[in-house]
Amino acid sequence: MKMLDWIKKKTKKERLKEKYCELMKRAYQIAPKNKRKSDKLNEKARVVLIEIRKLELNRLH
Repeated sequence: MKMLDWIKKKTKKERLKEKYCELMKRAYQIAPKNKRKSDKLNEKARVVLIEIRKLELNRLH
């Protein structure tokens, strides 16, 4: 990590990727205890992933 990385503003794509990773991590940790809640978190993560892919496609065009 560079010294001034904390000053740099994150792009929308970077924020969405962090949110996706956090949702997937929580879903994985909860899965053994509460399958229904894990499924809901996975669904939220899937929606975030779709948004990330839309941003990537828009950038290519």
